Amino acid sequence: ALVTGTTVGAGVLALPTATAAAGFLPSSAALAVAWWYMAMSGLLIAELSINRMGNTGRPGQGILELYKNGLGSDNLSNIGSAAYFFLHYAIMVAYIAQGGANFDAFLEGTGGIGESLATVPGIGQILFAAGCGSAIYFGKPSVVEKANNVLVAGVMATFIGVTAIGAQSCDFEALINPINQHPEEVVNAFPILFLSMVYQNVVPTVVNTLEGDRHKITTAIIAGTTMPFLMFLAWNGVILGNVMGTDAFSAAAEASNGDFNPVALLQSGENGGPLLSSLVGIFSELALITSLTGFVYGLLDALTDVTGLPSKGPEFEKWKPALFAGVLVPPLALSLGNPDIFYNALDYGGAFGVSTLFLVLPPLMVWKERYGDEQKPIMTKPMVPLGKLSLGSMWKAAGTLIFEQGAEKLGVFDFIQDTLLESLKL
Repeated sequence: ALVTGTTVGAGVLALPTATAAAGFLPSSAALAVAWWYMAMSGLLIAELSINRMGNTGRPGQGILELYKNGLGSDNLSNIGSAAYFFLHYAIMVAYIAQGGANFDAFLEGTGGIGESLATVPGIGQILFAAGCGSAIYFGKPSVVEKANNVLVAGVMATFIGVTAIGAQSCDFEALINPINQHPEEVVNAFPILFLSMVYQNVVPTVVNTLEGDRHKITTAIIAGTTMPFLMFLAWNGVILGNVMGTDAFSAAAEASNGDFNPVALLQSGENGGPLLSSLVGIFSELALITSLTGFVYGLLDALTDVTGLPSKGPEFEKWKPALFAGVLVPPLALSLGNPDIFYNALDYGGAFGVSTLFLVLPPLMVWKERYGDEQKPIMTKPMVPLGKLSLGSMWKAAGTLIFEQGAEKLGVFDFIQDTLLESLKL
């Protein structure tokens, strides 16, 4: 349940945007590939946690401490820490930007003072960040956890409503029509596909809870990621199936040069009807709040770890305002600078943060433990089969993604294309 709950987050909101250009069938195959690699990543981190727990005799460590001990050299551990903060802050920027946009839409719908307030630039982002941040800051952790559990139940309930109602108006013929399938576009969807399957932060906790039982841990990770994978397939199918083939879809795709938000299209009520529009809006906001809560706690733990501060007690209370400011102010400032940054922030986080943190570093640490010069005691058999082949395939996938996305975002491909066209004209 912990793995499933962590995986089902606000990253799912970006899936339809990432996959609309490629089409449902190619993107579904790509999502299966992302699920497989991210499941392998979680199993490798579990293997590292079990070995560390056996060697030290202490309960499993947090993800940053695990990386620090596993990578050894300061340079490599610094890369791990940098990737962790980059990924978390990128996601925080995206969540605050989108949460603020949803809040603005809510204010506009209230009329009167609310509608006037919505015209103030950035007010939605400020109120969303302030509201969520204040609830976490002033609330007791036990109360926040109970409230978050209620909101997670709301996420699941609205998700069921969206898929059940959306399936009735879904155009399945357009969804699987060969004319709407473009496999050549699928590579650009991988950053969001990988990001939507992130859960690895809780793997050390799963290892602790299951007391290092290899079989139970493997089952928890495989089953816990399979459920979100199936949910994401259903979500993507329902969202795309309700917009593909419609005039609004064609107009939005043409106006945005193929890069547009099908979820926003449904929220506007132009497709699927008012009930589906409302459910999508509620699901969106609840998913953002529950995901933001987890990332605030994750960044707080990371900042206390980096600064050497305790995570509770008088010293923590003394620095609590500064810590919360460090968590919330930078992403809020970036979201205010670009309110439409939601998708781009997640895209960069997936392309570079997820790739480095969960596809490059775990196999590197496992390689060092299994095949390195330092003969460290191994407490469990390899949890991912095929030995070096599996580890190498993860590096290849991550390296390809980082290189391709880096070249595209730097404009290398466009430069080469323009240069070739100019040379052909000559």
